[in-house]
Amino acid sequence: MSSSLPAPSVNQPYFTVSALEGGRVTIPAPFFLDPCPDDVQKIPVPATPFLLRHSITKQNILFDLGIRKDYHNLPPVSAERANTMFQPIDMAQDVVDSLAKGGLKPSDVSHVFLSHIHWHHIGDPALFPYSTFVIGEGAVPLLEKGYPHDPNSTFASDLVPFERTVALKTSSRGWKPVGPFTRAVDYYGDGSLYIVDAAGHMPGHINFLLRTSPDGGWMYLAGDTCHDWRILMGELSTAEYHNPSTGKVFCIHADRPTAEEHIKRVRSLLDNPRVRVMLAHNGAWYEKNRGGPVFWPGAFESL
Repeated sequence: MSSSLPAPSVNQPYFTVSALEGGRVTIPAPFFLDPCPDDVQKIPVPATPFLLRHSITKQNILFDLGIRKDYHNLPPVSAERANTMFQPIDMAQDVVDSLAKGGLKPSDVSHVFLSHIHWHHIGDPALFPYSTFVIGEGAVPLLEKGYPHDPNSTFASDLVPFERTVALKTSSRGWKPVGPFTRAVDYYGDGSLYIVDAAGHMPGHINFLLRTSPDGGWMYLAGDTCHDWRILMGELSTAEYHNPSTGKVFCIHADRPTAEEHIKRVRSLLDNPRVRVMLAHNGAWYEKNRGGPVFWPGAFESL
């Protein structure tokens, strides 16, 4: 498994990246961590979106939207889960509030990329009426059969405006190996942003591998590859939760073996001193950095 990444071109385009506030949620630790510490039942984590600004085109794009303020308006099954399994939820700020801190409006955002369509990543797409949405192809059937067509679906069938949505077709020829990843696509064709097929968590899960400097700096936005930094480091594993009442087994990843293989590939990036890896739900990182210079209107320094 190679962690070697493509060399920069002459006048290489890149992105400036800022963290955004997207709300905070409390996750039930036994569902996510193995082994789960005996004295830890709940863990507060952020739902972190990211703002990316292209060095040449100056376009503003978003990776994820965090949580919507009116999460009670999610499909009923999702709203019930949010209220019963993930409280307390802190929505003092959503992604729109966070963008406004640096003078940006939703109309200033050209593209919104959703890592996947779980409720704490999708925000409220209706707040971005001029943006192009980009989703993984695997999410499309879930939306087409979503709520209200299926009253038990956790996904709203009208989540994204399909007339302004690009579904990345994983069967197309544009997907090629990049670094440790077997399938990635150079989205803009200039080497600035590779979208990685991050299979395992759920259908349509995508990650970003993007340049943060013209001379070889990178960032990897891992979405829900894992939900705790200790899992990425190999100190913990993703849990399989056995419900003693029902006898059923639950895992946060739809395909755990495939997800674990992807985690190993992301972990290999940690050997490269010029790659910064970011998770969507890194509670320890958030507590250390909240309100700091990496949050918009500030930005990450490239490694």
